[in-house]
Amino acid sequence: MLEDKFIDVDGASIHYIESGSGKPFLMFHGARFNCRTYEETGTIDAVANSGFHAISVDFPGFGKSANLSISLSEFINKFMTALKIKSAIILGASMGGEAVVGFAVNYPDMVDGLVLSGAVGVSQYEEKLNNISGKPMLLMWGKNDAVSPQNNYELLLKYNKKAEFYNVGRQHACYLDDSKEFNQHITDFLKKL
Repeated sequence: MLEDKFIDVDGASIHYIESGSGKPFLMFHGARFNCRTYEETGTIDAVANSGFHAISVDFPGFGKSANLSISLSEFINKFMTALKIKSAIILGASMGGEAVVGFAVNYPDMVDGLVLSGAVGVSQYEEKLNNISGKPMLLMWGKNDAVSPQNNYELLLKYNKKAEFYNVGRQHACYLDDSKEFNQHITDFLKKL
């Protein structure tokens, strides 16, 4: 099990785990999960073994992180600033995907690539999706995702013609259904960056 790490973000103790070295690759979980989810699925190992610095974060009020009264997308900005990360590849699932999209459209220069899985609420950012139209982007959705309908990934594909899309597993948390395929797509994606 990876060692617990904590950093102060706006006076709140924020928990994360990390592995590997190289370009930062941040991971943000969905509402039913925490930073350890990506350790359990082997995603942290897959990223670290690809030559990247994998950092999986507990959102404020989740896992071992204290509460913080700011939007999750703004939290990502403040977390990166606290760790002195100028730019990163960022993964977000479901609620975490919504936060990552919200962050990316407002801070595109801090984004080197995006990995989104079952991201919700994408349409609220449609007016700004052009800001990330040229970014390397990997999209993975469960075939029968009942939480994040296909219009979410279709919108991302509409504004980013270079985005790669894959159906992985069946359920919303597709990385639990088929973590091997999920991690393989990430590994292949990282080879192109």
